[in-house]
Amino acid sequence: MYPFLFEIFGRQIGTYGLFMILGAVAAWFLVRLLGGKDRDIPLVFLICICGGLIGAFLLRPITRIPEIFINWEHIRQLPPGWLFPYLFGEIVFYGGLIGGVIAMLLYCRRFNIPILPVADLFAPALALAHSFGRVGCFFGGCCYGIPVSASHPFAAIYPHPLTGQVYPRLAIQLIEAACLLILAVILVIVYKKTAGKGIALSSYGILYSVLRFVIEFFRGDMARGVYGPFSTSQYISMVLFIVSVVVLMRVLRKAQCAAPEFRIRTGENN
Repeated sequence: MYPFLFEIFGRQIGTYGLFMILGAVAAWFLVRLLGGKDRDIPLVFLICICGGLIGAFLLRPITRIPEIFINWEHIRQLPPGWLFPYLFGEIVFYGGLIGGVIAMLLYCRRFNIPILPVADLFAPALALAHSFGRVGCFFGGCCYGIPVSASHPFAAIYPHPLTGQVYPRLAIQLIEAACLLILAVILVIVYKKTAGKGIALSSYGILYSVLRFVIEFFRGDMARGVYGPFSTSQYISMVLFIVSVVVLMRVLRKAQCAAPEFRIRTGENN
């Protein structure tokens, strides 16, 4: 665990924040590489980042509201300074995804920018940026995996901050980072073949929701919230999967309806 990498002018540079920045930069280069040279793209990209950061910080307190009501008698006896880090102690990817999507929808609708082409363009970049973020999680010591033996090929040894005792955990962050990198490559291929039609977007939603649903079974940080048999992220993954399948079906149906018209027009021209 390396929460800090180095110092600049006496200030420690956090690993997680550094990899978030690297992920955003890599995502922007990929967007430009895929042809995102429209003058609206840079601003939409920035709007999505701002909305994503807000959503990432807000999802945890929103999901903690039921716990506060249920355990209010106990919580109100705790020191006042305890509540803020309990609510805002971490950022959540799904919150960032929801916040970024909402920000993009509001901005694009306000200025009449086609949503599907923009979302299609951003889908591979999002997977790439997320892969960097998971590497940051690994170095920062968050989002760790289930306990494993020290001899496990994917074990990461985490020392206790107070006792120094070591705990072998599955390096699920790096596993997810590798899967996200593969997903980004797949989405780039899909985008190049179907740019602007919404297929890359819906493919991201379907593939990532399945990946995240499975990954969650190997997470060991219970603080992320587990309700019944599933975690908060697994419930969100189910919704994302359903929405993405609906979007994909509508996109494919629209393409099928447009194809005969194209053939008819082509025949008339001949």
